[in-house]
Amino acid sequence: MNFLFSTIGKKIQIAISGVLLSIFLLFHLFNNLILFLGDESFNGMVQFLKSIHIIIRIMEFGLLAIILLHIINAILITIQNKKSNKHAYAMQPKPLTAPLNSRTMLFSGIVILLFFIFHLRYFWYSFQNMEITDNFFNTVLRTDFGYLGHLPTAIFYITAILLIAFHLRHGFLSAFKTFGISSYYREGILKYISFLFWGIIPGVFILIIIAIQTGYIYVRI
Repeated sequence: MNFLFSTIGKKIQIAISGVLLSIFLLFHLFNNLILFLGDESFNGMVQFLKSIHIIIRIMEFGLLAIILLHIINAILITIQNKKSNKHAYAMQPKPLTAPLNSRTMLFSGIVILLFFIFHLRYFWYSFQNMEITDNFFNTVLRTDFGYLGHLPTAIFYITAILLIAFHLRHGFLSAFKTFGISSYYREGILKYISFLFWGIIPGVFILIIIAIQTGYIYVRI
């Protein structure tokens, strides 16, 4: 337990939770891609998830625990670092040597958290209060505030997804650095895997939003 709550232990918790959240994004994308198959397929998928709601609820609590683990440890590490570096250096050794995304991880993380709450408010909350026979496909495409058919909301979502990509670009490889995996692998196969999470997955999420806005994904009457 002493190790778990040490500085290294907290960093390992951040790394593990970050990788798990990245994997969640991959599965969440698969669910969203069903929008391209039309309302029957998407409604069928959501209806199936509602039919196993007890299992889904357990998974949701697990996901919430992972998110809290990631956020709390990130804040604690940031506070700890600030306390240990409260005295300024006499000479500042090139403060801009670290990449911008590594120096703004806490900021991008906070914005992503606010986006996550916003997303839950409109989509998760809406789906929880709908009957299993309702049209979930139409809900996604609604044109009022908070839904992807609404242009200002769509722009907000795209901005937030870009920030997620920005956050993942540094965080994904940093996790494997924390695990002690050598730079040989981080600059090799892991670099390509990281691009899947910070480049391709966010890019496809944005593509889905654009498809809704351009009418490629539409309500079939």
